[in-house]
Amino acid sequence: MHADPIQKALEMVAASRALRERQLANRAELQRKVAAAAKPLYVLKSKRQLELRLQ
Repeated sequence: MHADPIQKALEMVAASRALRERQLANRAELQRKVAAAAKPLYVLKSKRQLELRLQ
């Protein structure tokens, strides 16, 4: 009779671990996508920089 509650507890722990692993994998994937996103090569500090680049 004691095995049933223990088994349920073990299943709950396993499910929690699986959920945590999925969350970590999703977070890692999102961080990878953010890192791969296009980033500006420089910060535009003045309109003159833009005008020089367009010439």
